[in-house]
Amino acid sequence: MKKSLYAVAWVTLTALNQANAAINPGTVSNQWIVTTGRADEVVQRYVSNILGFLYLIAVLYWLWGWFNILTAGWDEDKVKTWKTIIINALIWIVVIFLVGTIVELLIKAILA
Repeated sequence: MKKSLYAVAWVTLTALNQANAAINPGTVSNQWIVTTGRADEVVQRYVSNILGFLYLIAVLYWLWGWFNILTAGWDEDKVKTWKTIIINALIWIVVIFLVGTIVELLIKAILA
């Protein structure tokens, strides 16, 4: 399970990098790597990128749970297992949202 999630993450990041390079050949984009600007902007960009990636993984996990619950048939044990996975993915999405909000508020409070 972990290896497949890591593989999906690696493929996603590689595809994004190649798509970005195709748009601006010969240049390095500052979308993912921020080295200039104010400290709060740099931290917010990194946090935003990390949270966006975590949202992507959580939604893929949620969709995977729904796909498997639809293909489980009427086997009650399988349905119960996949329901647990769907609930965990939804909890993960809520936690990511709350963490993003809390970090943003802390950055504004510390650097304001």
